[in-house]
Amino acid sequence: MIKQTAGLIIVTLALGACALQPTPYKPKDDSRYGYSEQRLEADRYRVRFAGNDVTERDTVQNYLLFRAAELTLENGFTHFRMLDEQVDEIEDDKSVVVSGGHGIYSYPLIFGTRISTIKGSSRFEAGAQFKMLKSRPEKDDAYVFDANEIKRNIGPTVVLPNDGKGVNADDTVSEPVSPTA
Repeated sequence: MIKQTAGLIIVTLALGACALQPTPYKPKDDSRYGYSEQRLEADRYRVRFAGNDVTERDTVQNYLLFRAAELTLENGFTHFRMLDEQVDEIEDDKSVVVSGGHGIYSYPLIFGTRISTIKGSSRFEAGAQFKMLKSRPEKDDAYVFDANEIKRNIGPTVVLPNDGKGVNADDTVSEPVSPTA
């Protein structure tokens, strides 16, 4: 019985350790977390980034900006104008505490075990539409960003899934690439 309990605790802690890492910068694909985009027009995109419950709000917003910069440079543009941005705080109320018996994770459940739901945590999702530009407008516009500057300044803080390191500043595109047909 003690070996089973110890094994259950070890598995629970191992799974918990995996869940305690912030969402890395990656495509959403089939998971709940990461970035996704939709091309709306030749020079306009909608981008979203969803973080898990240990990903900071600022990180979610930075990853959204970083993805907009990447798409801008990949499509042969140099700047982008944010048309709108929204950050949602989503509360997850799915945590369950099982207690009683010989400890909080006693197995098997025995008479007198209490099961209760506690308030879960919050996570953030950011979304925006942006328009890509060939150059910075002459009129000063606080919503226009230089894609290279965003990559250079935010890149080192971007955590990739494979190595946990930021994006190398050398990966910054200095000249716009020509769009692919």
